[in-house]
Amino acid sequence: MKLWAHRGSHHPGGPLENTMPAFERALAVGADGVELDVHPSRDGVAIVFHDETLERLAPGDARPLAAVDADELTDLRLVADHRMPRLAEVLDLLLGRVEINIEIKDAAALGPVLAVLPARPDGVLLSSFDLRAVRAAAERAPHIRRAAIMGDPSLDPRVRVREAWPLFALREARADAWHPHHALVRRRLVAALHRRGIAVNVWTVNDPALAERLAAVGVDGVFTDHPERLRGA
Repeated sequence: MKLWAHRGSHHPGGPLENTMPAFERALAVGADGVELDVHPSRDGVAIVFHDETLERLAPGDARPLAAVDADELTDLRLVADHRMPRLAEVLDLLLGRVEINIEIKDAAALGPVLAVLPARPDGVLLSSFDLRAVRAAAERAPHIRRAAIMGDPSLDPRVRVREAWPLFALREARADAWHPHHALVRRRLVAALHRRGIAVNVWTVNDPALAERLAAVGVDGVFTDHPERLRGA
C-alpha cells in the first residue's frame, strides 16, 4: 500500500502544508507519492495552495487567491514565514523522484497546470472533486492519469448514490482512479473497481490502525499528513 504525503509531510511547529519544506520532508521520510493542491492566480499561473481565499494561512488577508497575481502571491508571507510556491517550482523538485498527485481545486486551473507539465509526465496523476474537470483532463491530456475524488458531505440522494457505487460516475468522467474518503470504502467495492483496472487511494488517514484496516481491504494507497508515522507503524 502506497503512502501519499497529503499536502506534503507537515505538522504544527514544522513545515506548513503545500510548501517547499513540506515537500522536501516528504522526500526525506520516504513517502511513495506527494499530493498537492492547485488554484490559478489572476494572471493564469498554477499556484500550490489549498484554500480559495488567503485568510486561513495569511491571517488578515481575506482576498480570493484567484484575484491576486502570481508574483504577489509567491512574495506573500504565510504563517511562520512560509510562502506558497508555483507548481513549476514544485515539479522541479519532485518530478522523477516521487509520484505526484495534483488536485485541481478549480476547473480554471487545468490549463495552467497542463502548461507547466512536460509532454510525458511520468508519475503524475490529476485529480478533482469536479468530475467535469476530470473529464476535461481526459479530453485535453489523455496520456495523463486521472482520479475522481469523492467524500462530499451533501445529503442530496443523487450524491449519496453516486458515492456509494461510483462505477458509473468514474466511467463517465474517464477516471483511472477513485480517491474516496475512508468512510466510503468497502471490500466489495474495492474489488469491483480493481477488476476494472481502477486504483483506489483513500484520504485522509493519519491513524495507523485505520491504515491497517484499509490495507486489509485491498486499497492501493492512502493520503496522510504523516507518512513517516504510518511507515513506522
